[in-house]
Amino acid sequence: MDTNRERRQAHYLALTCGSQARAVYAAAALARSIVTVRLLDQGLHNTPSQLRVQLQRQIDEVVPDEVDAILLVYGLCGNGTLGLRARETPLVIPRAHDCITLYLGSRQRYQQEISAYPGTYWCSQDYLERNRQGDEVTLGASASLYEQYVEKYGQDNADYLMEALGAWAAHYQRLVYIETPAPDADVYRSQAEAKAARRQLRFETLPGNPRLVEALITGHWDEADFLIVPPHHQVVRGNDELIIRAAPAAHS
Repeated sequence: MDTNRERRQAHYLALTCGSQARAVYAAAALARSIVTVRLLDQGLHNTPSQLRVQLQRQIDEVVPDEVDAILLVYGLCGNGTLGLRARETPLVIPRAHDCITLYLGSRQRYQQEISAYPGTYWCSQDYLERNRQGDEVTLGASASLYEQYVEKYGQDNADYLMEALGAWAAHYQRLVYIETPAPDADVYRSQAEAKAARRQLRFETLPGNPRLVEALITGHWDEADFLIVPPHHQVVRGNDELIIRAAPAAHS
């Protein structure tokens, strides 16, 4: 066992969607470890194949022993994280379908909301202040539908269909603003409420819970909530409520 590694301060690289920026920076500021944060455009979750390419590129750029682990602040995100490969550095990823689980703090709470109100348009302060793609983008909008299209038509065709079907909003019944502790929260809450009014959606608020993001960033990775992908393994779909698992990667 490498006792020098145990004694020194851990160093993590966090690759995060812009929609989680405030929670990630807040957790990193209080972490005992050194956490380097790298933001990716939040709009990538609407083109999962591009999200996968961008994340894998960032992973591949990490040289051996540069950091102790690469933290992926993502869920499945329309299968965008399936197939990601750990090279020499382990990956750590939450067991989540999309970023709404990270906002709400647990898969159980996410499932309760999705089961009761499947037609929900989600907003948050991070999403609104970093949204560069207009109203057609929403948090977690397309994950389940995209997965259905992949199964039926293959990934390339699924990507095309998701881009072509910009009318998802016609299926929404409510808009939920996830409240998080941040400056100017009332301003962004008002923006979300106005958006709901324009789209004739019922407006609701729910309190966010940063538990999962904080645990990921601070290194508290219990098996129920996080998957650790060892070197030379990749993320694959699980067959149970844990959602994802690690499998040996083919040589490439």
